Amino acid sequence: MAGRGRKAEGPIRWTTLGSAPYPKAEEPCSGYLLQGGGANVLVDIGGGTLGPLQHLISLDDLHAVWISHLHADHFADMPLLYYAFAYAEKPMRKIPVLAPIGWAKRVEDFVKSAADHHMSNFFQVVELKDRGIAEIGDLRIQARAVEHGIPAFGLTARLGEHRLAYSGDTGPCDNLVTLAKGARVLVAEVGTDLIEIPSVHLSPEDAGLTAQHAGVARLVLTHLAPGLASEEAVERAGEVYRGAIEVATPGSMIEV
Repeated sequence: MAGRGRKAEGPIRWTTLGSAPYPKAEEPCSGYLLQGGGANVLVDIGGGTLGPLQHLISLDDLHAVWISHLHADHFADMPLLYYAFAYAEKPMRKIPVLAPIGWAKRVEDFVKSAADHHMSNFFQVVELKDRGIAEIGDLRIQARAVEHGIPAFGLTARLGEHRLAYSGDTGPCDNLVTLAKGARVLVAEVGTDLIEIPSVHLSPEDAGLTAQHAGVARLVLTHLAPGLASEEAVERAGEVYRGAIEVATPGSMIEV
C-alpha cells in the first residue's frame, strides 16, 4: 500500500525489456519494468523477459507483476516466474500478480505436474477489472479495458503529479484515450501497419491520433508490426500528432 503521511515523489521510470512478437536473439517478447515510489513492477511477462529483467533488479526486489492480456507474447514467462518462486534457494515473499480473469488457472494447468502448483501459494492472485486500482508502494496503477478480441487492459501509472499511460495491445477505442488523458507520456503499441476499422491493434496513425486527442506531450511507440520500420512508424504517427515521438528499444529507459 502507499505510504501514509508523506508526499509521493517522482520520477516514474519505464524500461523496455523487449517487445518482439516471439523471442529473438537480442530481444524478448513484451515486457517493461515500471519503477517509482519504491516499487518495481514488471508490466507484461512475455517469452524471454525474465532474463533481462534480472540485469536490472533481482527477483526478490520485484514487488508486483501486471499483465495486460493472456496472449503468449505478453504472458509466456509467467510459468517460469512460478518456478523461480517455487524453487528459490530462499523463501520469496508473496507478491501480487494482477492479470485478466483466469490467469492463475492457466498457469496451474501448464505446471500441474509440479508437487505444489497452486499460484495462491506463491503469489497474491488478483484479477483485473475495468477501472480497478492497485497501489504498489507509492505507485497508483489504474487498469482500463481495451479492445483486443480477448479480455485486455491498458494502464495509467501515477506517482504524485507524474503520470504515464500504456496501451497494452488494443485497437482504437475510447477507453484508450481516456486512460492517456492527463498522462505526460503514452507508450502505445503499433501492432499493425494497416489502417483498418475495426482492428485489434493500433496503426501508427491510430497511436498518433490517440496521443493527440489525449493531449500527451510524448509518444513512445512499441511492439511494432513485423516489417514496419521504426522510421516509417514515427513518420506516419507524426502526420497526425504534433508532440515528441520515439520508438522503444530493448534497454531504453524513459523518465516521467
